[in-house]
Amino acid sequence: MTIDLQRTAIKIRLRGLLMAVVFVCLVCVVLFLEVFRNPVFGLTRAHYILIISILYVLYSLYVYLLDLNYIYFNDDGQKIIFRYYSMRPLSQVKSSVEIPKESFAGYEIRKDLLGLVPKIVLYQKDKAGLFRYPPVSISSLSEKEKNLLLRSLQKYGGR
Repeated sequence: MTIDLQRTAIKIRLRGLLMAVVFVCLVCVVLFLEVFRNPVFGLTRAHYILIISILYVLYSLYVYLLDLNYIYFNDDGQKIIFRYYSMRPLSQVKSSVEIPKESFAGYEIRKDLLGLVPKIVLYQKDKAGLFRYPPVSISSLSEKEKNLLLRSLQKYGGR
């Protein structure tokens, strides 16, 4: 089975770009429309720009804290392949985990940030003992994709 979030990653990047464009357009509208020259509903131009800016920063912070990842998962061959990279701005680190199916020791699901960010931790058996891979956010997966991933991993080592 293969899970590839390429389309989801593109949608997330486009949504971020769209939000930036909407933010700039709203600020320009407030700055250049004559309606906002005098206070509207008791708020000046500066207030409206501040409100718009705070909303944009809160949205950006929310997306940043979700720690969305591009994820590629494949278990068709002799190995379980799990590739991922963060879609946070300025993050260029790409990681890949390849575990032979016979040495896969299971997985663990953790919830971070008040239960909003599910993360998966993969385990591998080796001669020295049990190796734990770093947690990877799976918040960009849909519920269907999460279920497929977890069912596939359960076939090889359970939880």
